Amino acid sequence: MKTVIVGYTKDAGGQDALALARSIAARGDTTLVVCVVTPETWGPSSLGVDQDYNRFLDEHATALLDSARAILGEAPNVRYERIAAKSVTVGLTQAAEREHADLIVLGSARGNAVGRLLLGGVSDEVLHVSSRPVAVAPQGYASTAAPTRVTVGFSGTEGASSTVLHALGLAGTLQVPLRLASFAVRDRLAFPSRFGPEPELAILERWTAQAEAALDAVRAQIAVTGYPVETAIGVGPDWEAALAAVEWREGDLMLLGSSRLGALQRVFLGSNAAKIVRASRVPVIIVPRQG
Repeated sequence: MKTVIVGYTKDAGGQDALALARSIAARGDTTLVVCVVTPETWGPSSLGVDQDYNRFLDEHATALLDSARAILGEAPNVRYERIAAKSVTVGLTQAAEREHADLIVLGSARGNAVGRLLLGGVSDEVLHVSSRPVAVAPQGYASTAAPTRVTVGFSGTEGASSTVLHALGLAGTLQVPLRLASFAVRDRLAFPSRFGPEPELAILERWTAQAEAALDAVRAQIAVTGYPVETAIGVGPDWEAALAAVEWREGDLMLLGSSRLGALQRVFLGSNAAKIVRASRVPVIIVPRQG
């Protein structure tokens, strides 16, 4: 991983994003670009109000970048940039393209429980237009440890293969183990109560067997490279319980692929992926579909 872009704001979400970006960039010779996006202006003007507004934006951006410097201290390979753009989304995505960034890092929106992810206006927009992978930090994320494992959500479909390959590449870059994980929710309302639980249990057992076979097949393919791979299956009455059914530890990253409903080379969260993001208690990286 060569370059990580982080969108910084002087609030809790910006600090969460900065902590995650610093953690990911801690391994290897990765350049961390801290970006503060301010509105575009009309340029030089003789009007006093325009001059005052431009001066305010300059001072605001300088103060934000200074606060980021104070947090990161003497961290190596860090650049600080002010970007003038029509919107935060435009500024960050254009910066990511210009820098050929491997990752854009954002914080969660406020209003969610500590340790949970909540997409806000900016993060949701960036996810829909970015051609680069996007990482979202949970609320209150403050880990300073480098990543310890990459878990990729595996659906068993053909489209998941590129996601697994991306996860393998990321795990290799970070020098951490890779875990393949599948998740399912037990739908208690799938059958009327008069049929009893047997139909649902039969379907769940069939899905679990298929998931295990698919995970084992992918693990066997990766095993020829000699790379360490784990597998896990999480099942629960809701997505939060399904994710909690597998073990998580500090330093975990989850990687998800975007939906086929999205435009080519763009990130778009399908229904299940969006639910997994909301249920996750670890940072999530969403990668755009390929082709």
